[in-house]
Amino acid sequence: MKTHLLTFVTVLAAVIGTAATVILMLATDFPVDVIIYREGARAFLEGRPVYSEPMYAADVALPFIYPPFGALVLTPLAMASWLSDDALGNVVIALSAAALLACLFFVLRIVTRARLQTRQLVALVAAAWAFGVSIEPMRLNATYAQINVVIMTLVVLDMVPRKRWLPQGSLIGIAAAIKITPLAMLLYFLLRRDVRAIVVAGLSGLIATAVAAVVRWDATREFFGVTLLNMGTTSEFGVDTTYQSNSSLKGMVMRFYPSGESLAAHGLSSNLIWAALSVATVVLGGWLMVALIRRGMLVDAALANAVIMLLISPVSWSHHWVWLALILPVAWWRCATVLNWPVFFTAVVAVFTATVVAVPPKWWFGDAIEVHELALWAKILVSDYVWLGIALLVAWASALRGIPVLGDRVDAGAEPPHQRRGGDAEHGEDPGRGQRATRPATS
Repeated sequence: MKTHLLTFVTVLAAVIGTAATVILMLATDFPVDVIIYREGARAFLEGRPVYSEPMYAADVALPFIYPPFGALVLTPLAMASWLSDDALGNVVIALSAAALLACLFFVLRIVTRARLQTRQLVALVAAAWAFGVSIEPMRLNATYAQINVVIMTLVVLDMVPRKRWLPQGSLIGIAAAIKITPLAMLLYFLLRRDVRAIVVAGLSGLIATAVAAVVRWDATREFFGVTLLNMGTTSEFGVDTTYQSNSSLKGMVMRFYPSGESLAAHGLSSNLIWAALSVATVVLGGWLMVALIRRGMLVDAALANAVIMLLISPVSWSHHWVWLALILPVAWWRCATVLNWPVFFTAVVAVFTATVVAVPPKWWFGDAIEVHELALWAKILVSDYVWLGIALLVAWASALRGIPVLGDRVDAGAEPPHQRRGGDAEHGEDPGRGQRATRPATS
């Protein structure tokens, strides 16, 4: 591709991405979550109850559900009294857009290595960023001024091969101390038999939590003794977990019950169904991750881990699926290169892309609807990201047919090998190159 065309694509994508970010800032006039963050951090600093009482954003009462270290990290929001809630929301939106750009650079640099020149990589990152800031999870993330992209960035920086100043695992431990769910990403290190990274993550998480406990031991005890145990259930304040935005296996199972009363009467059975589905997702998803790892596709394995995390979490609001801004560009690249455009994988990626760019089916029936009263087909549509997430994992597995394994064991190193017979998919090389004679054709 000629230099001037690459420059044009890069500039155009940067303008579109920046314009989309500015539009999101202008459209967000009530950043409810950043207000709750601010109130929760203020309560943490002032010694007031953090978890037993709701926080208020105008007349909206919501619980503060982040761990004590999360409250401690958010204290600058409380101390920045000179910033209005709207201005603070805009800061979070801009920070999220910048963090997504950084994530895309690190991820796509690894995935496309040895295939793209620097100018081509920059153009691809810019185009992916323009797309990413426009998808529904990112739009909702901006509407609420959430910190999901910041959490994702900590995880990504800990997992991708790069020059490190902290031991691998440190940032995931810190992310988990801010928000519990990143602990699920340790499955990646477990399957790579990287015990050191798991230990480092555990220690960094414990140290961060201990720091918060020194500041507020009472809040720490309440969170881990009460709040965490009740997470994922309906409560006296906050959003009902059957709400259509909850794109998790548990949310899907709960919505299939004919009424709220029926769900309450069969609470144990619904939890058992969710647990069984979660175990199956971890086992089968783990098998897929091992297959990806053994083919040198480490970024793909980490992103598959993210899908598993979102599916098994008790609550995965639509705006938690910001990982799609990374998953879809990588999936597109794999369709065009290593995976040779397998029909099933390409179709799933296309449907997922169309869904997140447009209005996902969960919103077709309105907002805050009575989900139990929906017809069965409508309940299936409401759980759109759940079905698409499962389809993406299945498609990934299907697309691996014919791609040779690069070794007989899972590499326990923190970085992918730089030289492997037959190519290294993690560095952008086709894993089948050099083994064409033994590689069956992919559909």
